[in-house]
Amino acid sequence: MLWVTPVWEGLLQGLVINLLSFGPSFFTLIHTGIRDGKKHGLMVAFGIFMSEAVVASVLFFGLRPMFVNPYFQMVFTALAACALISMGVRAILHRYTKFLRAMNVPVRSGTSMLRGFLFNLVNPFVILLWVSLISTVSLHYTDNQPFHREMIMLNILCILLGNFGMDVLKVYLSHHIGRNLNHRVTFLINRYFGYILTAIGTYFIYHFLRLSGLL
Repeated sequence: MLWVTPVWEGLLQGLVINLLSFGPSFFTLIHTGIRDGKKHGLMVAFGIFMSEAVVASVLFFGLRPMFVNPYFQMVFTALAACALISMGVRAILHRYTKFLRAMNVPVRSGTSMLRGFLFNLVNPFVILLWVSLISTVSLHYTDNQPFHREMIMLNILCILLGNFGMDVLKVYLSHHIGRNLNHRVTFLINRYFGYILTAIGTYFIYHFLRLSGLL
């Protein structure tokens, strides 16, 4: 019974967090599932899982002060904004003929996994979310409890697994939708994806200006 609580609480927390998350990685996951299919969508989901695990691990094992440093957050947010706007504009300006040629070029699984890893990692709010999550989870387990550190780690692991499970479900749903779409509609979705990335990047610029005190 001691280990049941961190398991079900972690899975539930991961599910809720996933349902409320609409960052770059969410749209990348849906976009890949529709355009490239189930296999590559699952690789994107695994890449997202790995990036979340890396962030959670470095925060849990002592690098929290660096990630909450205002200067680090400012620089990271500025770089993330530039990267997202650049990719968004490229998707918006992508011509239909080039899009069709790209559709016929095989996509490597490793590329899809790296895409998921980077698109999730480029979101500065992922770091802030995990800072808050680890602090909140740690409050539930006091030092005088047996295996309190192990239970915190188990809770965090189950958050990651719950989040990953929801991403897998999204991949299957987006793949099912993508099978019924023609190339022209997929192209329009790709352009819409570009607008979303540009909008998120613009919001990150706004966040950067607030962090730097210019707004």
